Amino acid sequence: MQNDDLRTLGLGLKENGNVELDASVLKGLKKMPVDIFDNVYLGEMKPEALILCIDIRNFSNFLCKHTEQTVFDMLTSFTSNFLSCVNQYGENCSYYKLLGDGAFVIWDNADDLAVEEALMVFNTYLSFAKEEFFTEYSDLGLGGALVQEVIYKYEISAEMSSLKYRDYFGYGINLACRLQGIADKDRLIVNKILANKKYFETIVSTEPKLLKDLNSLKGLKDDDKGAVYFYKN
Repeated sequence: MQNDDLRTLGLGLKENGNVELDASVLKGLKKMPVDIFDNVYLGEMKPEALILCIDIRNFSNFLCKHTEQTVFDMLTSFTSNFLSCVNQYGENCSYYKLLGDGAFVIWDNADDLAVEEALMVFNTYLSFAKEEFFTEYSDLGLGGALVQEVIYKYEISAEMSSLKYRDYFGYGINLACRLQGIADKDRLIVNKILANKKYFETIVSTEPKLLKDLNSLKGLKDDDKGAVYFYKN
């Protein structure tokens, strides 16, 4: 790879052969699943993390009805543009991970700035996706969940590899992924804890069918089964 090519990636080749990372590239690398840094993700609990989980609605049907190339083109464009959105509007997030036709983004501490960034990411990408991806495919849409909960961060490494893999687990991850599964197109579900913080207006629903869907979800605590809270955008 030539030096000009490296510069387009935010990298610079020094005279001694080492590669120098641009500050923005370095910051982005520290938020990704593969870790090339030491002791960035030691075992640690985050009691009030903020987790945004998004997913394309009706993607399974889309996958069955279209060619692999059509699906590939749409999905690669969708995910790459989502990451650009996160890098632009979720600057202070701690981690992001792609999940096929979805993704989740984590802020280690839920505060005013984290909530503002999470909502900006969701709202901005919702508008962009509706114009750029879903106009031609009206069945598709974006749904999501935003929760404040406890999670754990950790990293592991292969015995013979200097690369480390880092990730999060915990109730907050499970809750966000489960709740987004019952969110309709253009809707963002939030959990009770976050709704009670009053960062934004919410709509509370106890509609029977929605409650049935909520209570059918696995691994939810009783306190999260009483009502569905929607972000009012």
